[in-house]
Amino acid sequence: MSSSAEADQRMVTPRFLLVTAATLAYYTCVGILIPTLPVFIKNGLGSGEAMIGASAVLFSGAAVLFRPLLTWVGNRWGRRTMMVSGSLVATVAALGMTVVNSTWQLLPFRALMGVGEAALFVGAAISVVELSPENRKAEAASYLSVAVFGGLSVGPIIGELVMGDVPEGARGLSAGHFDRVFVVTALASLLAAAVSLTAPAFVGAKPERIRRKVSWFHPRSLRPGMILALGMAAWTSFTSFVPTFSKSIGLSGSARFFTVYSILCLVLRLFGAKTPERLGLRRSVWIAMSFLLCGVTSVGVLGSEIGIWIGTTFFALGVSFFYPSLLAM
Repeated sequence: MSSSAEADQRMVTPRFLLVTAATLAYYTCVGILIPTLPVFIKNGLGSGEAMIGASAVLFSGAAVLFRPLLTWVGNRWGRRTMMVSGSLVATVAALGMTVVNSTWQLLPFRALMGVGEAALFVGAAISVVELSPENRKAEAASYLSVAVFGGLSVGPIIGELVMGDVPEGARGLSAGHFDRVFVVTALASLLAAAVSLTAPAFVGAKPERIRRKVSWFHPRSLRPGMILALGMAAWTSFTSFVPTFSKSIGLSGSARFFTVYSILCLVLRLFGAKTPERLGLRRSVWIAMSFLLCGVTSVGVLGSEIGIWIGTTFFALGVSFFYPSLLAM
């Protein structure tokens, strides 16, 4: 193969690595809040499970609803704009949380973080695909998932270390170092914004502008989207309530569960990437949904540390094959 052909097939370029690094920094920011925010809502603000759930729903809902619009924004102003603006929105939201003293004040900031997450991820996903050779785009997406799960594995550890030990019965904003958690979260997202400045606005020619209404839902995506929503609802419940549940059964924290979950997902994505195609996409979705159901059941029925560990394993198996299978349908 000639040197020019080899260059054309080269995927891991400096720009590719920088986009991946920005994604790693941003999902570290997301990971920091996974074990700490539920504790902040319950112990710091004195709210209950309903508000923990509302916070999770707003974050996920904003991320899902704004993704179609953000794709249009990316085609109009570039992928770099999406990544930088998404990271900056998350930075502002994280800093805003430092002045929150009631759950109702927190909810708008969680929605903003959902929009920021969507902007960063969509911009990064489009960029790595466009930066990759035609026959290696799926491989590029796998590398991006390494950054996502890498951040989600490191973030919870950082979050709990910064927050400190919060006793189950402690109440009030002084129960933990919550402001420090939010400042570190803001710094991680600000780092993502700084690295995102190096991302390309467009790879190749700028997409042609087409004057048409933004399509929020494609008819063919409705059924897979509804199935995905059910699966993600189970995962959101797990991430939202395991932190406070862990403390209620006498554990010091929950970061270990999310770190192991992310590592398992990473290994399964890297070494089992072809499994959905081998099993068949529909069968893979059913198997993944069964794993998610087993994960929820394990935690709810056993109600112990071993139940959380079993649930973590089932969730890793389910999520690892759930999203790729639906995406390919």
